[in-house]
Amino acid sequence: MASASAQPAALSAEQAKVVLAEVIQAFSAPENAVRMDEARDNACNDMGKMLQFVLPVATQIQQEVIKAYGFSCDGEGGSDAGRVVGSGEGAGSVDP
Repeated sequence: MASASAQPAALSAEQAKVVLAEVIQAFSAPENAVRMDEARDNACNDMGKMLQFVLPVATQIQQEVIKAYGFSCDGEGGSDAGRVVGSGEGAGSVDP
């Protein structure tokens, strides 16, 4: 189903690399590292609880970065970003 929001601008392969680097860097930020550690502690190595506690925190951290590149701050925005970045593997540019 198509999103009612505007589509993000096309990303070049180099821009996609920058986005990925920023997402990875966001996970290393002290405040986000604490958030992830707390979520993992709450999950107690239980896969179901990992999905309940860790996945939402990881998704929020990713969304904080990708919104600056025109992706929506919902689950669909994260999926769109993944498709855009993935579609550019080996290409010069990627389109949403």
